Order: sequence, then structure tokens, then C-alpha cells
Amino acid sequence: MSEVLSQSEIDALLSAMSSGDLDAEAIQESVGEPQVRPFDFMRPNKFSKDQLRTIELLHETFCRTAQTQLSGVLRALVEIDVVSADQVSYGEFVNSIPAPSLLTIATMEPLDGNAVIDVNLPIVFSIIDRLTGGPGLQRPKARELTEIEHALMGNVTEVLLGAFSEAWSSVVPTRFRRVATEMNPQFAQIVTPAEMVMLITFELRIGAATGSISLCVPYLVLEPVMDRFTAQNYFSNQTGSAPELRDGIASQLDSVRVPLTVELGRAELNVGDLLALQPGDVIPLSIPPGADARVRIGQRDAFFAQPGTRGRRAAVQITGRIEDLERMSV
Repeated sequence: MSEVLSQSEIDALLSAMSSGDLDAEAIQESVGEPQVRPFDFMRPNKFSKDQLRTIELLHETFCRTAQTQLSGVLRALVEIDVVSADQVSYGEFVNSIPAPSLLTIATMEPLDGNAVIDVNLPIVFSIIDRLTGGPGLQRPKARELTEIEHALMGNVTEVLLGAFSEAWSSVVPTRFRRVATEMNPQFAQIVTPAEMVMLITFELRIGAATGSISLCVPYLVLEPVMDRFTAQNYFSNQTGSAPELRDGIASQLDSVRVPLTVELGRAELNVGDLLALQPGDVIPLSIPPGADARVRIGQRDAFFAQPGTRGRRAAVQITGRIEDLERMSV
């Protein structure tokens, strides 16, 4: 826009000043005021509100996947909810973790750099108690895990890593892979303390036991793909992946075996008639000759069919779907 005023604009400005509608001193004061915006060098904002909201949505998918798989591993009801998604410095994250804690350092291939997953130690002991046959109520004093306990938690950690990989694949194809485990937060230095990180916190409930899980991902790792963390991109990927998801499910269901039976008719007999049956006796069925039989898949009546033979085998010829014909008769 041009900064040169036209003659009509100059005349209007002079007229307003002469009439007192415009204060020249106020204009000079406003022009002289510096145009500044506060900036915190210790905590510079790296993630927008839209990006943080998208990250929350993404990890709601992680919660659904992880709680289903952990319920099968632990044989107990598992619930996981996203508590918050925030940006903090890595030093603040490390200082907020008590020692000892179970920290898993994981790569995020093909992204460069590492992430840290922190599982609250009391819930770790509850998980180990369940895996060894207990009720999951064990609450020992804070201590480092033994080699056997590390091995038991390794299977649980792999479940979490797989769930993270599946959730992130909707935005960025990423594979979380464990590379190290630490019990002292000071030894898990994946970036400098001043570096900003994305911190997602979850609440984990297993029966009566509760705890927390935290995922810490440095901004430097996400910087090359930050433009993908938008709500529009997230929902477009969800919609776009629907046909592929259906095709994948359909291909897996192709090999599933289901019981199929054909009901040629029913009859009710009392015990006396049943005991009196002799070879050659005829039992009249509820379906008369020539009428359609019902084809049942599992426990559900699905088709009408005409019984017959195909070669030397008994067979039926489908004549219609039960739902379609019953809807037409209504």
C-alpha cells in the first residue's frame, strides 16, 4: 500500500485537525512508541496451538491401540487417556522426573534423533506384579529394576512403541525402536537442557492402580516435518487412508473360517415318540418340500436357498438374502 497521501486525503486531514477531531500530539506519541513483542529466550515457543491440538488428536489413537493390546498382555482392564500436550525445555522435563525412573530411549526412523518414554515407577511395579501372577497392588520402595524385571517390562515397552508407531503413521510414517534403557534421568541426555521439546503426558489405569506415561520428542527431531502437524492434514490423512484400511482388513478376513449350516426344517417330538421311532418312519418337517431352506452363518440366518446336489455332494442354491426379502414383505 502506498504511503503517499492524495490531495483529497491531505485536505481531510487538515480539516480534522483544525476542527479538533484529530489530536496531533497523540499522533506523535503513538508514532514514537516502539513496536515490541515480548520474547522469552529461555522458553521460545516452537509449536503453535494448532500443532499441539493435532498432536493430542494423534495420541488419542495411540491410547485406543495401546490399551487394547495391554489389556490382552496383562489380562486386566487397561485405560489410557491423554492428559496434556505441551512444550517445555528438556532441562525442565528431566528435572521433573524422580530418580530412579524407567526411561526408554527410542529412535524415530526415518527422523534423525531420539525420543524418551518415561513410565511412572509405581505403575511399573504394578505391571510386573500382574505379569508374575499377582493382583497388581505391589508398591515397593523406589529402587532400580532387576534384570528379570527389565526383561518383563521389555515386552510391555515393545507394545507401547508399536502403538506409537501406528499412531504416528497417520501423519508421519515413523517407527519407534528401543535403543537404550536408563533408570537415572540425568543419564538420558538426548539434547541440551535448553532445547525445546514436545511433551505428551498420559494417565494409565490398570484396575485400581494408576500411573503416568510421558513421551518427550525434541523439536529438532520434528522440525523437518512440522508442516504436517496441522488439523487439516491430520483429518485428510484419516479420510484418505480409509479405502486402504478397508482393503487391508478385507484381505485379512479372506482366510477366516466361519461355520455355515443349512436348516432343512424343524420338528418337535416328545420323548415317547422319539423312543418309538423305527427304521422307515417319516418325521414331517416344518418346511414343506420345494420351500426355501435357511442358510445360517455362525449364529445368524443370512440366506434362503434351495437344497439339491452337485455331483455326488449335497449342495444348496442361494435364492436371496433373508434381510432383503423380509424387508420387501414388510
